[in-house]
Amino acid sequence: MRFRRNARVEAEIPNSSMSDIAFLLLIFFMVTTAFAARKGIDFRLPAPAKDEQEIEEKELKAITIQVLASGRLVIDGSPRNVSDIQPYIKPVLAVDPKKFVIIQMDMDATYGNMMEVLDELKLAEVQNIALPSKQEMTSW
Repeated sequence: MRFRRNARVEAEIPNSSMSDIAFLLLIFFMVTTAFAARKGIDFRLPAPAKDEQEIEEKELKAITIQVLASGRLVIDGSPRNVSDIQPYIKPVLAVDPKKFVIIQMDMDATYGNMMEVLDELKLAEVQNIALPSKQEMTSW
């Protein structure tokens, strides 16, 4: 009797249970994943109105620092030096710590002049600094 040998053995990966394994992995990850609860938008309601106190116009205005091409400064209309920034601003910030400071740079002023002013404002602990663009300055 002659037995016929199958000389070719084909390599085959059994994939009959692949879908079962994928389904079990999907269930495992869905069960073990912690979903974060979606939070709403954080917002603050406006503060209740005070007893209709009149706010002085001076309190509303921001401090304006103009840096000229020569490196000189004009702070709120009066000529000053860079070293005069802190003594001028600190008493104003003591009254209103959120007071805005607007720096208006001349087109011919150097970058170093602006950095000196920003350094002095940082030392004075100014929180709100505005650097208007060329278009914004022309619209004033």
